[in-house]
Amino acid sequence: MNTLIFDLDGTLVDSLEDLAHTTNLVLEEYGFKTHELEKYRHFVGNGATKLIERALPDDHKDLVNEARARFDKLYALHCLDHTVPYPGMKKVIDDLKEAGYHLAVVTNKPKAHAVKIVKHLFPDTFEYVFGNTPYQPKKPDPTLVVLAMNLMDVSKHDVFYVGDSDVDIQTAINAKVKSIGCSWGFRGKAELLKAGANFVVDHPHEIKEIIDDRRK
Repeated sequence: MNTLIFDLDGTLVDSLEDLAHTTNLVLEEYGFKTHELEKYRHFVGNGATKLIERALPDDHKDLVNEARARFDKLYALHCLDHTVPYPGMKKVIDDLKEAGYHLAVVTNKPKAHAVKIVKHLFPDTFEYVFGNTPYQPKKPDPTLVVLAMNLMDVSKHDVFYVGDSDVDIQTAINAKVKSIGCSWGFRGKAELLKAGANFVVDHPHEIKEIIDDRRK
């Protein structure tokens, strides 16, 4: 095992407050009711368009594309207001990098926002950062995970995909790689176990312990 591909939101970074705040700003501009922070745990995970669709009132779903465009502009300004790595994650990523592991990010977050966050919070660490664009399907489609593996020239047998939701576990299954679920993320341990995660961890240091053990 020499490669880890990570989800971003809810896995590497706690971004829920910034995602919720930005979406609520959009809703306020339309005069719609906003949502409490905890509700956003179940709004995120399938990309920005789905986030906006879930947040909009049922009788205003026709505004999804317009509201999504506004979200993108506002989120570019607010995506690093409160978003930080989960406790212990920065050290684990630095240790994995120093140990020679291949590292990449594959997320459903729009690519521009993903790259900005990763470069700021984990500078010079990940070989590739793939986010959502109009040209590739979103997870759980495995296209971007497979692309990352091909670019890093690694076998699927050498890869763990690390994420915090059932979407991430299904992505790993579709890519035919092993999965590590992060219980500290947006969805929790029960969802990860139900989805079929190979491992579920409660602290970032356990990620390195698992992969080091498999490498022996």
